[in-house]
Amino acid sequence: MQGAWIKVQGARIILAAGLASVAVLTGCRQDMHDQPKMFPQRSTPMFADGRSARPQVENTVGRGQLHEDSYFYTGLVDGKEGDGMPFEATAAVLKRGQERYNIYCTPCHSRVGNGAGEIVERGYKLAGNFHTERLRSAPLGHFFSVMTNGYGAMPDYSAQLTPADRWAVAAYVRALQLSQNAKPADVPTGVEVKPLSKLAEEQGMPPGYAADWSVPNTAAPVAPEVPKAAEPATPAASGTSSVAPATGENQKAPAPAVTKDAAPATAKTAALTKPKGPSPEDIAAGKGVYMANCVPCHQATRTGLPPNIPSLVGIVSRVGPDRIRQVVTQGIATGKIQMPSFASKLNSTDIDHLIAYLGTD
Repeated sequence: MQGAWIKVQGARIILAAGLASVAVLTGCRQDMHDQPKMFPQRSTPMFADGRSARPQVENTVGRGQLHEDSYFYTGLVDGKEGDGMPFEATAAVLKRGQERYNIYCTPCHSRVGNGAGEIVERGYKLAGNFHTERLRSAPLGHFFSVMTNGYGAMPDYSAQLTPADRWAVAAYVRALQLSQNAKPADVPTGVEVKPLSKLAEEQGMPPGYAADWSVPNTAAPVAPEVPKAAEPATPAASGTSSVAPATGENQKAPAPAVTKDAAPATAKTAALTKPKGPSPEDIAAGKGVYMANCVPCHQATRTGLPPNIPSLVGIVSRVGPDRIRQVVTQGIATGKIQMPSFASKLNSTDIDHLIAYLGTD
C-alpha cells in the first residue's frame, strides 16, 4: 500500500516538473518573439518630444567626417572654384598623381591629356583636352570639383579617388599642361631638353618605342584680323585666301617669280591681282587657326577620330572649299559628336587661311 502511494506521488512530481518545464519554455519563446524595443520613426510616450529615435547631441560629428578644411574637401572658396593646392605639391605628390591619373584618367584623356584616349577612339564621347586655353587658365579647384562631382558625360570619381589623390591628380594635370606649353624660360639653367625618342634610346628601349606626342599647339601664332574694309565682297571659289593690300608688314613677303623682261608690278596691281595658289604666309596663318581651334577634335595630324570625327586629310579636294566654309560657319548638328559653329570665332579671312592650310599635303 505504501509502495503504491510512493509511485503516485512520484508520478505527480514528474508531471509537475514537466508542466513547469513547458511553462518555462513557453515563456522564453514569447520573450524572444516579442522583445520590447523602439521602432524607427515610431512615436513613444517615453520621451517628452514623443519620438523614439533620439537626435544626435549638438555638434556631434561622425568618425572621420569632420571635414574642417572645406577647401580640401570641396575645392571651393565662398562657393567659387579656388586656385591653389591645400598642401605642398612635392615630387612625391606629383608621382602619386601621375600613378592615379594613368590608372583612372588615361582611358578617356590619354596619357598626355589631349582628350584622345583609347575609348574615345572607339566611339565614346570626346573627352576634355587639358591643353586648350580654357582649361589651361581654369583654376586648380575646377579639376578637383570635376573629379568629385562629374562633368557632362564624365562620371564622378569620388569613390575611386580620395580627396588627397584628387588634389594629386589635379597637380599632375598642371604638370602635363606645362610640359606641352613650356617656354624656354621655364627650363632651369643647365638642363638639357631631350625628345622622348632620345630618352627612350638612352634607356635601352627599342627604336620606335616612344615618340613625341601629337598634341594641340595652341601657342602657334594666328594671323591678325584684316580690317573688314579690306575683305573681299565674295569669297574665292577656289578656296584660296584673299590678298590684303600690300602695305605694312606683308610688303616684306617675297614677290612671285617673274620673267627677266617682265615689268615690276605696282603696289596697286599687286593688291588687286590674286595669286595662282595660297602663299606660304597664308598657309602658316591657316595652320595657326587650325591648331588653335580644330586640333582638339581633328588632331594635329588632321586624321580625326573616325568614324565619329572625320579625317581632314585631302578634305578640300573631296568636298570643295565652299562646303568647308559652310561647315565652319554653321556647324553640323547631327551625328554622335556634333560640330559647333565657329562663326563667332573666325572671320572670313581666318577661314580662307584655314582652307589654304587644309589644301596642303
